[in-house]
Amino acid sequence: MKKTLLIFCWSFAFSLLLLGNTFALTNEEATTILKDYLKTEFKVLEIKEAPFEGFWEVACGIGQERIILYIDKNSRYIISGLVLDRQTKRNLTLDRLKDLRKADPSMLNLENAISMGEGKRKLYIFTDPQCHFCSQLHEELKQIQDLQVFLFLYPLSPASFEKAKSVWCSKDRRKALEETYQGMELKTPSCDTTAINKNVELGRRLLIDSTPTLVFQNGKIIEGYLPSDTLENLLKSNSSL
Repeated sequence: MKKTLLIFCWSFAFSLLLLGNTFALTNEEATTILKDYLKTEFKVLEIKEAPFEGFWEVACGIGQERIILYIDKNSRYIISGLVLDRQTKRNLTLDRLKDLRKADPSMLNLENAISMGEGKRKLYIFTDPQCHFCSQLHEELKQIQDLQVFLFLYPLSPASFEKAKSVWCSKDRRKALEETYQGMELKTPSCDTTAINKNVELGRRLLIDSTPTLVFQNGKIIEGYLPSDTLENLLKSNSSL
């Protein structure tokens, strides 16, 4: 019996030795591994299994920026770059960065947006004048009370950019945007459209590549059309009030 127990203990210990490098990587260990590589102040935000074998996925914050790095389970290799899944045709690194991103509403220049509605609650939306789902979302927003919406023109194509300029140069920008959503052609004089360029620069920093994209008061970012009841629930759970 003792011999059997001794063999079992040795077998268990040997298994632990072989599998030791599969135990979870701690924040402290990841910080030690990455500090010589990053050479700047950073914070490890989250560590999880990478979407491919043999590596940890480490999410880090450098100021307001978020980055993803991959550390192999022997702590020898660090991979910095995009991981693409050929089967699903997804950019796995970008998808993960989108999960981690968070905007600071106080940094949004509201002078570059079109205001709609009134209320203590605020919602910030990046919208494309030629976007069908943006038009649908626009109608849903009208059903919500106590809400001020700031619409940032965010054209995703050259044609949309021209329409965005026409909207911005109109006397009544909200009305012009709604008419553009309906497919109407606007005839407006030219004006300074620097605001649109700034919206595009900001959206790219926030990794916005589709519209509508919603930014809530607590900084949470959600992409896509949402019905009014879902929007109301999200406003309640993501309000900084």
